Amino acid sequence: MSQAAVSVKGLTFTYQGNLVPAISDINLQVEPGELICITGSSGCGKSTLALCLAGFIPHHVAGEMQGSVTINGMDTRSYSPAKLAGRIGLVQQDPEAQLCTLRVVDEVAFGPENLGLDRAEIRERVDWALRMVNSGHLLNREVYSLSGGEKQRIAIASVLAMQPSLIILDEPTANLDPVGAAEVLRVIKKVDQDTSVIVIEHRLKRLLPVADRLVMMEQGRIAAQGEPEEVYRQYSQRQYLFPVQRSPDISGEKSASSVLSARQESDKTRTVLKVRGLGIKLGDKRVLDDISFDLYSGDIAAVMGGNGSGKTSLLLSLLGINKIDQGSIMYHESSLKQEKVSQRARNMGMVFQNPNHQIFENTVWKEAVLPSLMLLGETAWDEAYISRLLLEFDLLPYRQSLPFSLSLGEKKRLTLVSVLGYQPEILLLDEPLIGQDNRRADIFWRSVEQHRQKGGITIMVCHDPDFVQEFCNRILFFDQGKLLLDKPVEEGFLSLEELGFIYYLPGEQLDLQEG
Repeated sequence: MSQAAVSVKGLTFTYQGNLVPAISDINLQVEPGELICITGSSGCGKSTLALCLAGFIPHHVAGEMQGSVTINGMDTRSYSPAKLAGRIGLVQQDPEAQLCTLRVVDEVAFGPENLGLDRAEIRERVDWALRMVNSGHLLNREVYSLSGGEKQRIAIASVLAMQPSLIILDEPTANLDPVGAAEVLRVIKKVDQDTSVIVIEHRLKRLLPVADRLVMMEQGRIAAQGEPEEVYRQYSQRQYLFPVQRSPDISGEKSASSVLSARQESDKTRTVLKVRGLGIKLGDKRVLDDISFDLYSGDIAAVMGGNGSGKTSLLLSLLGINKIDQGSIMYHESSLKQEKVSQRARNMGMVFQNPNHQIFENTVWKEAVLPSLMLLGETAWDEAYISRLLLEFDLLPYRQSLPFSLSLGEKKRLTLVSVLGYQPEILLLDEPLIGQDNRRADIFWRSVEQHRQKGGITIMVCHDPDFVQEFCNRILFFDQGKLLLDKPVEEGFLSLEELGFIYYLPGEQLDLQEG
């Protein structure tokens, strides 16, 4: 009988300073060549389990570990992550956390170099790994210049280049456009037959057909595991799993997609934002070129397009972080040309793709109220309102906790609460669904819907076509720095189909075959 690739027995881990274990009594075995998908609600312990499997716990994360984790016969208590390198490859939720060099070629070569391989084999592995994630064109790019999705591809390539016997992918498609997601899933499907793969994901639709087993976690424990479709049917009723669907108690409200047609019949609608001929260069690269659109009171606009197409650059430009070199931005008919970021921020609240980029305080409460204190002043901010937001977003129990001790999904919700707290008219949301299970995504939707009903507008970078169809009324689709289309949702999807962007269509099943 062959040795198990992974054997976890009685695993419990409690982070330093916490009273409640993050994971409790985990028992799991993974065979060579097996593809396991682990899912569950946000904050249920999935990423903590991944850190245990990779050996970062107990060696580099403070806390108390009980039980054992054995990888290919090696007990992780006796083998540090450095000694396990080459056997285990972990792609974390936050790809920036594991990028450590300046250029893409160096990043992907870093692992093989540390394995002591000769130069010829290193070059072969780098080229092969980048081809696997369709990123050969990024070979000589500076890592800092990459988009979030491009960084995620490079993080995956850097792990593939070491050709480990166990690959752990923590939400590998979170930052990826639909085409990139398809490419990663193809990679997962065609890894060596002796390589075990563990994928941690909320969005299961495209993983269930290729997974050998689905493991469901709840409150730090394994609640069920078995045949993927069967476990999914059993637990999807708990509303932890995607896709998101409109809750019955808000079904009587106007859908976002109906807002546009209603607006066209009204004489009272206000133009909130007018963008004309917007252009931006970062270094020698023009990332946005001749962008023009209008947004109106009540709009929920989805910004879609491939990784590196200019979506995040647009949001940063509207807020003033990226300086424009062409065109203009008008807010209620007033030019924003002379307004600094701090001035624009009063009316535009941005939630960054990576929440670690906008967390500054040492408690969740201080972080939640920080923007309100800075932008509204000591006497004008609403303490009760922010407390209610923390309660609604399942963050109130962490009020005195360190924000960086939260999961990625919890950090995303915290940054959204901090922005909603001072009630800006425009929400700029960069991939707000990252790390969110179905229930938390529904809570997010409710907050955006309430914002819309007050006349606010939302500009949201989103790679989930099903979510866009259900909750947005506009599509702004970008391709290579240009605004390819600006249309109502249904009309926009029809145009995308005509243009051949089939992976961006709602309900579209990704073809995981070669080609």
